[in-house]
Amino acid sequence: MCVYIGIEDLAANALIEVMSKDETKRFVSYEELEIYGAEVVNFLNAKGEKAVLILSRESTNTMFRNYSDIFEENISDEQLGIQLKTGITAEELIKKFRGYLAWDVLLAFVSEQTVSKLGVG
Repeated sequence: MCVYIGIEDLAANALIEVMSKDETKRFVSYEELEIYGAEVVNFLNAKGEKAVLILSRESTNTMFRNYSDIFEENISDEQLGIQLKTGITAEELIKKFRGYLAWDVLLAFVSEQTVSKLGVG
């Protein structure tokens, strides 16, 4: 089985983890997402799961269209990334983006090993 991880799941889970450490942080850079995503894939591969990240510009644009009520592109500290819109909570992200995840994938998103790549902790 191969797990495909889209930018929306990666961004939502990164933001959930970032906000769990600092509720005021509502932004994650594309660079942080790439590093976190690569570590999520490594985590899954180590458990015997094949995983692929889908991080193209096209998939990112689609995410902004499909989830325009949740995410927006922004610049913070001179880095381009994904900002959570005002009023959206971590609990809302959990309900929308974690309820359907396979257990192994959820563990990969919340693992200390992967979350450490987000620069929080």
